[in-house]
Amino acid sequence: ALESPAQSVSCSNKVRQFLSLWYYMVPLFMVYTSEYAMQSGVWAAIGFPIHSAEARKSFYFASNFAYQIGVFLSRSSAIFFTINLTMIWLLPILQTLLLVFFVLDAMYKFVWNFYILLFISFIVGTFGGLIYVNAYIHITANVSPKWREFSVAAASVADTVGIITANFMGLVIQGCLYRYNNIEEEHSFCCGAC
Repeated sequence: ALESPAQSVSCSNKVRQFLSLWYYMVPLFMVYTSEYAMQSGVWAAIGFPIHSAEARKSFYFASNFAYQIGVFLSRSSAIFFTINLTMIWLLPILQTLLLVFFVLDAMYKFVWNFYILLFISFIVGTFGGLIYVNAYIHITANVSPKWREFSVAAASVADTVGIITANFMGLVIQGCLYRYNNIEEEHSFCCGAC
């Protein structure tokens, strides 16, 4: 069997290389945590009207479709342009602000328009796709060939941990939004005293 160069390196060197990827992994973690918390928690608690399970289901599917279009287009954009490391850090911060926006909007309904929220869902997908593709482009461009394969695989831990974290957050967020909006669902997580 062929051995990659990183396989012949000591465990302590692998740990050092893993830790050196923090400036790619933190943005990946942040963007995935924010976008999947929106998907699994917030978007499931938005509907027009909000107390209609069918309306919430409709918004959930539509927002996720808009999100996926944004992801597709932004991940395909690397053939035309790439973003720098500053933007790789800025976009997850904006993504986190979009999570806060959606939570507050689900509570206070200050931008309560189906199509505007779909457009913002598209932006969420665009940010997520840009971070994903550009973080890995930067890793492959800036890491020595000896560590490239290892580094790409190691950095993927960040988005996986972000997704897992977001799904737990999503349970809490959805339950709290359901409670705040007096939505009764049997299978919903109960936020606070029920």
